[in-house]
Amino acid sequence: MKRPRGWNHPFPIGRYWRCALVIFFNYGVDTGTIWKTLSFHEPILWRHVSWQRQSPDREIKELSPWGWLFYRRVKTGKTFWRPMNRTVRLHLKSVMPDNPDPDAPIFLGGGTRPNNRFRALCNLAGIQPKTSVETGEQHPWVLKDLRKTCATYYDEHVPESSVEILGHSAGGITYRHYAHRAPLAFRAIMTLPQPSAFMSLSKGFDGQCPCCRRPFVQAVD
Repeated sequence: MKRPRGWNHPFPIGRYWRCALVIFFNYGVDTGTIWKTLSFHEPILWRHVSWQRQSPDREIKELSPWGWLFYRRVKTGKTFWRPMNRTVRLHLKSVMPDNPDPDAPIFLGGGTRPNNRFRALCNLAGIQPKTSVETGEQHPWVLKDLRKTCATYYDEHVPESSVEILGHSAGGITYRHYAHRAPLAFRAIMTLPQPSAFMSLSKGFDGQCPCCRRPFVQAVD
């Protein structure tokens, strides 16, 4: 991604967006949870990250070797402490300044209209617009689509886990009588297979394609 006018932050804007996409994929959060584009949004701040194994929420008994992440759903206001897997931790570390301000937002570069930048990112990646099955019309991708993708992927990996992970107000006999949904979400997050594009940091070649190890700018040519 091109450097925005007046950009003076410590890392390239693309690094923040890559980290944001990892969070969208693993937790299915709302756009307002990542970037505060409206006054009532509460974005994820650095004080919302715990690097400890024990969750700050003492009701959660599971231990996460990679730490925990706190966030609030925009629509319902429901709060979550979610475990971080290795991929999430590595990407958060990649955008962490030397001395982070606890009250500073983690994700920068969203702008006033994050969907516009997301469409530009899709164009750079060569991703075609989505096509309606019913009408055949093409529509640009929006960040909300990532939440739907997250739900689909989680249910394919661990059935029924998306309801808890995405924080839906779900009804139905199956959901109401399925006890201990939090451990189900914990297991799903900690074992979710990650896309190969997210694995470059863990393999030690940041900024390169994990398949051919060429810089991303060259790899898409």
